[in-house]
Amino acid sequence: MSATPSVDGAIQSVISAKQASVSNQIGYAVASKQLDATKQQGQAAIALLETAAQLSKAVGKGGQFDAQG
Repeated sequence: MSATPSVDGAIQSVISAKQASVSNQIGYAVASKQLDATKQQGQAAIALLETAAQLSKAVGKGGQFDAQG
């Protein structure tokens, strides 16, 4: 027995909705990983700046620090 066209359409609609849901979940997971990586990069930049600040405060060190590159 073959399914009627309305049943096939309903099944296809459910499959499409499920695919869209999975696609959204993947998108959120990727965005979350990107946010985590960005946070880690920010923390590394802060640590670098803190280290440079400590060096500039050390006696006899950091006097020739060129922040312009």
